[in-house]
Amino acid sequence: MIMETVDPLLIAFLPKDIRSMFFPYASVQLGALILNLLMGFIMASIIGFHFRKYASAFCNRQDFSRLFPLLMLTVILIITVVKASLALALGLVGALSIVRFRTPIKEPEELVYLFLNIGVAVALGAGQTLAAIVACVVTLLLVTWVKKRHSKDVQENGLFLSLNYRSDDPVVNIAISDVKNILEQYVDRLELRRFDTGEQHFDAAFFISIKEAKQIDEFMHTLKQKYQGINISLLEQHNIAGV
Repeated sequence: MIMETVDPLLIAFLPKDIRSMFFPYASVQLGALILNLLMGFIMASIIGFHFRKYASAFCNRQDFSRLFPLLMLTVILIITVVKASLALALGLVGALSIVRFRTPIKEPEELVYLFLNIGVAVALGAGQTLAAIVACVVTLLLVTWVKKRHSKDVQENGLFLSLNYRSDDPVVNIAISDVKNILEQYVDRLELRRFDTGEQHFDAAFFISIKEAKQIDEFMHTLKQKYQGINISLLEQHNIAGV
């Protein structure tokens, strides 16, 4: 099938090898491909904006979302070319069987957004442009509604708390249970991530959730009273880049 947008007379004057290179037996309509690529780029950008604004994944969302347009356009091209030939489809299966992706995906939310990009790209590559647009818009609107509703029901702020304490007293008694008991009085959720201790020091890292800023003031005051000279560091969850 010769591409409809190209003059058949022009193709007839081309050498056979050139003709088979640019106009194979199952040609792709360039107009539809370009339109789908443009739509895919726009929707990948929208998905990336949604990921940066509403996702809670523990990663550098700015850098991760920049990969969405490239992923979207690549899948659109693959599906557009493969759908025109059963032989190409079988070849693609064989090629993918030897490809190994070594980049780790650390959180399920990252995978969900990647699958959304792939799903939209497959629909665009298969020529279902309207279905892809509607599905993408409806999915993002529903996810936004659920996240906003959840944030109103559970108004918690996730923070990473780092404690560093050194003492000159050789008889100081440091126990992780004492630190946890103090924090549990003032925070809504507490998870111990790291704890290093010695005879006269300890270093600890916690993930905590709070609803009001005064909770921070209260546990900081109590910790400073019990451990003179303790260093306390707080970091908001979304400002941490993935490793």
